[in-house]
Amino acid sequence: MALTDPVAGSFAGKRLFIHEENKLQFGYTTADFNSRDLKHLFPARPLLFLKQVHSARIVSDAEWRVGSEADGLLLERPGMVAVIQTADCLPLFFCDDSRRRGGILHVGWRGLQQGIEEKLIARLGKELGDFSFFLGPAIEKSCYEVGEELLGLFAEKSYGERIFSPVRPGKYSLDIRSGLELSLLSAGVAAERISGCGLCTYCSRGLFPSFRRDGGSGRRIFNFLLLKGNGPAGA
Repeated sequence: MALTDPVAGSFAGKRLFIHEENKLQFGYTTADFNSRDLKHLFPARPLLFLKQVHSARIVSDAEWRVGSEADGLLLERPGMVAVIQTADCLPLFFCDDSRRRGGILHVGWRGLQQGIEEKLIARLGKELGDFSFFLGPAIEKSCYEVGEELLGLFAEKSYGERIFSPVRPGKYSLDIRSGLELSLLSAGVAAERISGCGLCTYCSRGLFPSFRRDGGSGRRIFNFLLLKGNGPAGA
């Protein structure tokens, strides 16, 4: 059961993209959203934030603690909201068909190079075929220029040569989205279980924050996923 693209909506006069089912709610916010707004969007729901460090570490809701250093959240109980912050990096949402397990990864070039999606696949194990994946808004290949030193870091990846394109001497464009999709496919995820919004944070001025475009503005996209049902805090 593929994850459906969140649709544009609003909350308290602020824009966001959200998808809702009986057992699942996920989506991502826009540039005018802040953490207080997110708390109002999910009253009485525990918000699981991470101290994101561009790693390949994933924690489950049972392992999560305030200040946990990781870049992925795996929910295995209903009622809590996984939150990943991005401003050009790629949020990867995932959930199984029964809506009993799901979460989000924060995938930048460091996370991709370290194989954070491979760590997730290992944790999902034999249930991998029951999961669908959705790629949220992120900087696109045409807007993401990097130095040639990154080519060597991806040399051992099966898709390594396919995600870089020369732009000018010593500079290449990097396609994180394609690299992640190719990695999921090579792990055995069916193509119809991978989807995405196709939105570029860098190009979407006024809609999404972009670190490459705006610098250190401090603004972030809040990517969220909630498994509904009986759970903590009156969920």
